[in-house]
Amino acid sequence: AERALTRVHSIRERVDETLKAHRNEIVALLTRIESKGKGILQHHQIVAEFEAIPEDTRKTLAGGAFAEVLRSTQEAIVVPPWIALALRPRPGVWEYIRLNVQALVVEELRVAE
Repeated sequence: AERALTRVHSIRERVDETLKAHRNEIVALLTRIESKGKGILQHHQIVAEFEAIPEDTRKTLAGGAFAEVLRSTQEAIVVPPWIALALRPRPGVWEYIRLNVQALVVEELRVAE
């Protein structure tokens, strides 16, 4: 059997695709997080915000890339309209993204940012 190399999508690309597919559901969650105002949210606070959105919205997001992002988010830094997320998808691996709640833009961040 011949093996084909496939490209691994970055976390930013996966979140961007999920944003396009489930825009309203993700906006509902991001708006809740943004409404907390400027500050830092820990993992348990982010999970609490996810659990506070309507059940049908949670179910829609539960199986996708955005649920993976939420599970691996260690903290969120909120500076409206931006939410920066520090993700640890596996031990020793950190990724950083930021989302603009109003424009629905996802950007990767470098550690220095």
